[in-house]
Amino acid sequence: MTTLILSASTVLGLRRAALKTLIAHLPDPKTTETTKTELAQTLGITRARLHALEHRRVEQFSLDALIGLALRLGLTVRMSMTRPYERGD
Repeated sequence: MTTLILSASTVLGLRRAALKTLIAHLPDPKTTETTKTELAQTLGITRARLHALEHRRVEQFSLDALIGLALRLGLTVRMSMTRPYERGD
């Protein structure tokens, strides 16, 4: 299990972190017999979207879409929200 702990100040930062984790869990076509077409079908996206994913085009994916892709890959998605730490001097 990979645990992603991050502090992103923007939604774009969250999307980038989610995309990076998602890419790390995509099957490697060199070591598996899964074709890109089969992978796209498993993820429920087109080959063009898979290409955008593989080339880290984060602007083309919402956070919801990235979470959906992670779930289709069998990943567990957990989210935690807290207030920023404030130092009391």
